[in-house]
Amino acid sequence: MAEFKEDKFFNKPGDSDDSANKLKKKISKPKQQSLISTSLKIKEMFKKQQFKDIVNWAEKDTSITLHEYDEMKVNSQMLKLGQCALIKNAKNPSEDYVGKLQRIVTIKENKSTKLICLCEVNWFYRKSEIIKFKPQAKPWISNNEVFSTNCTDYVLASTILSPCRIVTLEEYETCTQVEKGIFFTRLEWLPTKKKFDGLSKLQHHCTCKQPQNPDQIYIQCDKCQKWYHITCVGLKKGEYEQKEYICGCCR
Repeated sequence: MAEFKEDKFFNKPGDSDDSANKLKKKISKPKQQSLISTSLKIKEMFKKQQFKDIVNWAEKDTSITLHEYDEMKVNSQMLKLGQCALIKNAKNPSEDYVGKLQRIVTIKENKSTKLICLCEVNWFYRKSEIIKFKPQAKPWISNNEVFSTNCTDYVLASTILSPCRIVTLEEYETCTQVEKGIFFTRLEWLPTKKKFDGLSKLQHHCTCKQPQNPDQIYIQCDKCQKWYHITCVGLKKGEYEQKEYICGCCR
């Protein structure tokens, strides 16, 4: 960008007042157009929900102020960086998104009073998102199970609903009552490859040889100590609560 010294805005010998004004307008115009184009660009990106592009633009454009924060208030609760949160799912209001808070920023054009508040989140995938690609995994994935990913994105801060907790399967099983906002994780999902990382390391149960699903009811053989789905061995809930059970392999 060209730089202009202050003395260029003063009259030189032989210059009229009118010529000086024309020069000033000529120099000022490109700057004004730049501000307008920046504002329009931001609006266009916001309309298309290109929030990551807005942040990238704001980090380079000196006409925009960007501030970062360590925490934010969500419905009277403080949410800090590194914590997990429920995020509004406009496509399916009955199932919120789950993500870990990585960054909190506000963006403001210097001549505007409007703030754009954005959060960068690291996504966890839920059951409904996984079984699109792995329908055979539906029986063993819990409704409260989430899968870590390397996917990050920016969302509007207003879509953050509340903090949530993500624990291990072992911690989840010790919960006497599972409250809303408590999930467990045991595997990573690789979105680009559409597969699990570490699936072979999970212990498989029952005659169906599937990983454990804490949502389902199991029965343990009193002889070999192995666990079976009651549906897989043809039992009904409560049928063997008061008596010994011996599996088909041990009879």
